[in-house]
Amino acid sequence: MLAIKWITKIRAKISAKIFFITLALLIVFTALIYAMLLLFLPNFYLDYKKQKLDNGADLVVETSKSGSLQDIESAIDDFASTNNISPFLLNSMNQIVYIPFTEVQSTGQVSTAITMDSSSVATFSSVSNTSIEKKLTIDGKPYTLRYFINIQPLTDISSVLLLFTPYFLVFVLILSFISAYFFSKRTVKPLLRMNDVANKMARLDFSENLPVNSTDEIGQLSRHLNDMAHELEGTLIDLQRVNIQLETEIAKERAQEETRKQFITAVSHELKSPIASVMGQLEAMIHRIGPYSDRDTYLKRSYETMEQMSALVQDMLEISRVDSADFEMSKTTFNLSTFISDCIQQEQWHPKAANRRLSKQITSDVLIHANQKLVEKAITNVIHNAFQYSKNDDKLVITLSQTATSWHFSIYNDAPKIPDEELTKLFDAFYRLEKSGNKTTGGSGIGLFITATFLEKSKLSYKIENQEHGVKFSIWEPEST
Repeated sequence: MLAIKWITKIRAKISAKIFFITLALLIVFTALIYAMLLLFLPNFYLDYKKQKLDNGADLVVETSKSGSLQDIESAIDDFASTNNISPFLLNSMNQIVYIPFTEVQSTGQVSTAITMDSSSVATFSSVSNTSIEKKLTIDGKPYTLRYFINIQPLTDISSVLLLFTPYFLVFVLILSFISAYFFSKRTVKPLLRMNDVANKMARLDFSENLPVNSTDEIGQLSRHLNDMAHELEGTLIDLQRVNIQLETEIAKERAQEETRKQFITAVSHELKSPIASVMGQLEAMIHRIGPYSDRDTYLKRSYETMEQMSALVQDMLEISRVDSADFEMSKTTFNLSTFISDCIQQEQWHPKAANRRLSKQITSDVLIHANQKLVEKAITNVIHNAFQYSKNDDKLVITLSQTATSWHFSIYNDAPKIPDEELTKLFDAFYRLEKSGNKTTGGSGIGLFITATFLEKSKLSYKIENQEHGVKFSIWEPEST
């Protein structure tokens, strides 16, 4: 069980895999090389030795073609010292004529009391020696150069290699272990670093870059991971930005949906009362009940109620059309100064507005580029409210000014101050300061809601604020940056 866990752990680590694979390869390759030495080194050495001695003997033969006996003996001495052998020269009688560094008598006897004839030479050539002869002629007489190749050292080499095998294996194991260990560490180190960085990237942490210390595949992979991290980081930032925008849009859409629901509920409530009132009046007139027998009076009232309902429905249709997705914000350039002057004049023609103390400070020829219908409707509502909710001898101040990049419109009227907690509610649909519900004195409560909606669609700023003796409503175009 323990062995299985250990093997499983090794399989899970690339460093362990590289270590054991490298160790096995080093041991196998070294063992193969050692086996090749055991098998082929003796024969290779024998062939090499034969070739070297043969070349040396050929040089002696070449010397015999043009040299004297003394030259031959000198060449044989060089041949013996160079190759560490003991060649000897035989005459036609198979007697030794010359052995390097040994004096030979005229009878073919060695002066060192060693006599070698053909039988002696045969005895000298044992099973451990290979005899090689070269024929040569000196002063017209035939001679034989004989030397021996001792194969005993070759056998000794094989024996020594076999005896050295245990030590060699221990040495190979230690060297292979050390080499495999450092090779695996060096190879796996950048991979482990890449793995750490990849894990951080998986957790969306792109703060660390891989060092690129080479131009090989590892270096290229490190560079590509760095590039990928930078690209992913940029993409993530873009996605976060888009996600924030999407969340904002979703929140805005939800708020609009909630406003739409509230608006529909309020509209239903607003229409329910006048419809019921008109239906009651008409039914009473049909049956001539009580005062409703005076049809002319109550038909006029019913008509006025229907006019209010028609205006309310028209306002709701305009809001619905502006809020629709296919609404196009077509912009034109028009004269705001002329429109405001005409709108003021129309309000002054109303009999109830004749006694207002009006002060105008309107800059001429203020041209703006916007959706003309929305802007005119919003400003008309503001001017109409100022006249409607002011009394005789109340002061109205209307101003229109222009700067190099913007314009500013405001209208002030004497009126009681609006409680601060009510200011932010004035632009809600069907919200009225006058709580009685009387449409004549309190209005429908949708005028400022329409005004705010149209101004926001036109990307214009607005605010309503209390002044010392009245209320001021302002509309302006934000300064361009």
